[in-house]
Amino acid sequence: MHTRTVRLALSLVGLSIFALLTLDFLPGPWANDIKYADSIFSYVIMGLIFYVAVNFLGLPSLEYFGLPRFHFKTGLALLIALLFAIQSVTTSDNVHMKPWVAFRGVLYLIAIGFGEEMLSRAFTFGALFKFGRVKAVFFSSLLFGLLHLNLYIGSAWDPWVAYWHVMETFAFGVFICMLMIVTQSIWVAVIFHGLSDWSIIFDNAVKETGKSDLWHPSFWEGITSPIFTMALMFGGAMLLMWIDRGSVPRWMKRLALKWKLVEPGFKLTA
Repeated sequence: MHTRTVRLALSLVGLSIFALLTLDFLPGPWANDIKYADSIFSYVIMGLIFYVAVNFLGLPSLEYFGLPRFHFKTGLALLIALLFAIQSVTTSDNVHMKPWVAFRGVLYLIAIGFGEEMLSRAFTFGALFKFGRVKAVFFSSLLFGLLHLNLYIGSAWDPWVAYWHVMETFAFGVFICMLMIVTQSIWVAVIFHGLSDWSIIFDNAVKETGKSDLWHPSFWEGITSPIFTMALMFGGAMLLMWIDRGSVPRWMKRLALKWKLVEPGFKLTA
């Protein structure tokens, strides 16, 4: 069993490296003259590869390939995700672009969501599901965070920025994995993922540097830098976990009643 676990881990790492190579080498010169076209093509092809792999292997994550289930749990989960998405969009510079360029930018964001969700949530989470859902959420999200180190390889980079990026992305992975589980749909995760990356296209600081918040902190400042964002994401994931178990916090029930989202005496049944 131990050997099989090691083999699975090595396979997941190898396939993840393959995915990164796909992003780096797949675009051709035919797409270089059209902004975002090469990146859209790469992410879509990567997503399709893992989409086919999930279907071919019959992984448990196939149960999340449908539309969101019509349920009160889904409404609460979407409300929480919407708050995070609004924060991502409104805190960006939202630079002005020509409509067609902005449209391709949005397609690029959706392509990122599709490619990375097919790899990390559909494939990696699905492959790890046999070890239990909690372990699958944790380790698929951890690998998702570590994959973002590829952005810092082969160029001058600040290790604190890389650490910050990996840790925050790991926490984001935990949240978005729980979002997929509660809504029963990976397509919600794809769209939310795209909106969360809004600054990649519409924020000047990120567009110009390729990454944000380049700084050289003290050791303590560097170690604690991602804590706030991680706390928000882990807190959101915990809320989603409570919702999935049917034990919604009392304040959320009162809020839902006040907004007339539910009738008095409602029950969270699966």
